[in-house]
Amino acid sequence: MAESDAELAARIFAIMRRKVPKAAELTGDALNALLGAKANDAEYIKDNFSQLIHDTQIKAYHLYLEHEARESGAAIRDVVMPLLPSGATADDVFSFLENRFHAIDRLCLSLSQSRRTRAGSTFETIVTTLFRKLGYPHTPQPQINGSRPDYVLPSLAHYLAYSSDCIIFTCKRTLRERWRQAITEGVTGQFFLATVDDQLSVQQIDAMKEKNVVLVVPAGLKNTAYKDRMNVVSFETFFDHYLDPAIVRWKANGTIS
Repeated sequence: MAESDAELAARIFAIMRRKVPKAAELTGDALNALLGAKANDAEYIKDNFSQLIHDTQIKAYHLYLEHEARESGAAIRDVVMPLLPSGATADDVFSFLENRFHAIDRLCLSLSQSRRTRAGSTFETIVTTLFRKLGYPHTPQPQINGSRPDYVLPSLAHYLAYSSDCIIFTCKRTLRERWRQAITEGVTGQFFLATVDDQLSVQQIDAMKEKNVVLVVPAGLKNTAYKDRMNVVSFETFFDHYLDPAIVRWKANGTIS
């Protein structure tokens, strides 16, 4: 039985997707290219965190497009060539494309959807990668009252012993009403929610304030969309006024070394 258009498109897409690097790898490559000699300069990274998020998203996307074009072309060649007659001419190729146009259309749709999915996860991947570069003590994705924040700082063990002394940090590229899913009733500690969402209403931000949630956003968003909101801070302010003072406190009381 002849392969359907949907099956042909899926086969090409699957080959391409296996060969394109994962988001974390592309993010790391983009960051290394942007940071250069400052890759291990914690102060530089903290002072330029907002700009690095912006630049890395663009760089990682361009890297993805390069890999996508190369691997898609190779996958199309590998799949289509055996389907053409021996000694195929240009007319044979164009006839194949005409006859299997809907397979190509489905493939393009899959590629477009894949780009959107990647874009949705890139922000979280960038913040996670930069956090790891800074080396702050943390427990990643701990289970807390049915919730899995991205980080508990300095550790889950300290949270279980003294929750109000801890920082809970999680990332969501866009929030809308989904911010409520990121927090759990009964969770104590300082809760920080990082986002690049520029469409949050005053009512939504006030509702977060009532839940003791502090939004962490790039400096450009703080200075424009959320300029007058007290529970919205830039990444740089988060480090300077919240996390770094907590590090000093945790070291002073022996929580971390």
